[in-house]
Amino acid sequence: MGSLLGSKDTIDQHIVDPFMLTKQQTNIVKIIDKKIVCDVDKKTMVITIDVTDQDPLIAATMADSVKERLQNFITEYRTKKAKVDRDYNRKLFKEAKIRYDKARQLYASFSDANQDIILESVRTKLTDLENEMQLQFNNYNAIAQQLQLAEAKVQEETPAFTTLQSATVPVQKSGPKRGRMVIIFLFLAFLGTTVWILHKEDQLKPLLGL
Repeated sequence: MGSLLGSKDTIDQHIVDPFMLTKQQTNIVKIIDKKIVCDVDKKTMVITIDVTDQDPLIAATMADSVKERLQNFITEYRTKKAKVDRDYNRKLFKEAKIRYDKARQLYASFSDANQDIILESVRTKLTDLENEMQLQFNNYNAIAQQLQLAEAKVQEETPAFTTLQSATVPVQKSGPKRGRMVIIFLFLAFLGTTVWILHKEDQLKPLLGL
């Protein structure tokens, strides 16, 4: 009936796409969201991660995983613009180096081929090639300095994290209270069974005064 009515998820359960979660994945996200609490102290910039789960090992593992992912997200957010500028300067640096190497090779080849020629046209051509080589070198050197500044900017924007207290497997459980939950369900089961027995024996209505 489920497949006929189209209620079955058509997305592969093993593929996690945050843009299009399956019903099962959405339910898991909701459960995890209730178990994780992240608090940020704006004065001290201390981030506290609290994870509650029935399994203490899972709780500690989840806390450590959230810490790592949060650090990666903050680092990427803080350094995104600086990394874009750095990558752009790297591209300019490679292009400038190619132009400089080409100008240097042209100058060297022309100079070697015309060592014994004293024509004015040759000297003018040699001077032009030398000026072009010097111009490309100056441009290459300036972009190299910009690239160093861009790399330093990435390092400057990269935040430093210090773990004040690492996630550890708790010895005692803080929640959820499994014992209390068991008692509540036992009470509800006892109450439901009692009502059903009284109803079956036609004693429920007289007991309620009906």
